[in-house]
Amino acid sequence: MQKMSDPEMPVVIVGAGPAGACLAYLLASRGISVTLLERQKNFSREFRGEALLPSGVEALHQIGLENILASIPHNVPQAFELYSNTRLVFREKADAIFTDSYQPTFLSQPAFLKEVIDAARAFPNFQVKLGVTVTGLLKTNDRVAGVTFRGADQEQTLPGSLVIGADGRNSIVRRTCNLDARKHGVDIDVVWCKTSPPTFLNDQNLARMYIGRGHLLIAYRAPDGLLQVAWIIKKGTYGELRQRGISEWVEAMAHHVTPDLGVHLRMQRHTLKHPFLLSAVSDRVTRWSAPGALVIGDAAHTMSPVGGQGINVALRDAIVTANHLVPLLQQRHVPDRIDATTKAVENERTPELEYIQRLQAMPPRLIMGQAWWAAAFRETVPRLLRFRLARQLAGRRMRGMSYGHGDVRLQI
Repeated sequence: MQKMSDPEMPVVIVGAGPAGACLAYLLASRGISVTLLERQKNFSREFRGEALLPSGVEALHQIGLENILASIPHNVPQAFELYSNTRLVFREKADAIFTDSYQPTFLSQPAFLKEVIDAARAFPNFQVKLGVTVTGLLKTNDRVAGVTFRGADQEQTLPGSLVIGADGRNSIVRRTCNLDARKHGVDIDVVWCKTSPPTFLNDQNLARMYIGRGHLLIAYRAPDGLLQVAWIIKKGTYGELRQRGISEWVEAMAHHVTPDLGVHLRMQRHTLKHPFLLSAVSDRVTRWSAPGALVIGDAAHTMSPVGGQGINVALRDAIVTANHLVPLLQQRHVPDRIDATTKAVENERTPELEYIQRLQAMPPRLIMGQAWWAAAFRETVPRLLRFRLARQLAGRRMRGMSYGHGDVRLQI
């Protein structure tokens, strides 16, 4: 193995998703030596986390990267529609729903990550290595002291003062440190696909949600101009439909939406782009850290797709982690101080994650549940939501989904 050395012993961040890339930027901009490792050579691949909610837009402003939105493909819906069993419940302008904050924005995550990393490259204490696979963790006296990784030529080692796993639900840092996770919520399947946009979507820039009949479907104009469809269904349903052919599952999907969208989906069934199944889970590690290591983002908490929380809580993770780490890493430090600091990150972030994962678990249970109370909900609540006052009350109850739970402010 070729050994790499750095007199400052950098913080090593594994995974260049939103949490890892933004944390690397924050640390580097505050003078902390940081090396970011990413398995992919570039970001030209399909991402699911496109929805930037008000909490996420605010986090970008806190980080100082708000100008990125103007330079990458993005879409700000002008109105939202909710349908129950294909009947319109309400149509509301975006600025009437989100009156006291930033507007929800769908962004191109590949373009976003590239811009964040390019911004971090401006700092001499930042390094990024793309196309490398972390194969294990270095340990000294039962303490994580760096990583081993494989590039194009050979396996190498990279010592680090702290290893941060931001490498997703299959995190090698999480797994190697035995950071066990517990499920929170309901397992569901999500069919994710794109097609050409229907006329009504381009003319009005709508985002639509359909609930009822045991299904939840969301359709909106993606940053690339295509129609993005996320069809949330009971676990195991998609496999049965897929075996019957694409026409069968497109027909099932079209059956649960309004005629205008249903006709469009049927007409485009042979031109759907990148259809795939996402097996969605909601979990959270029972502890976020081990001596010398910390996990954040999806590595610490895999979020259900309900409510589009992934990128938003990841950005808030990055802010809180930087708040705790920067003051320590700017000084001479000892290992036990690092470990106490990583524990403080977990303590601050856990309440919000508990709250949001509870909220995320509610819609699948109510929309897909077989109990009498779930059926009563599906029958009663859509009728109530026709009234603005009912929508305002529901919005207050679900406020944490859009605005976050707790005050996350950059303090460094």
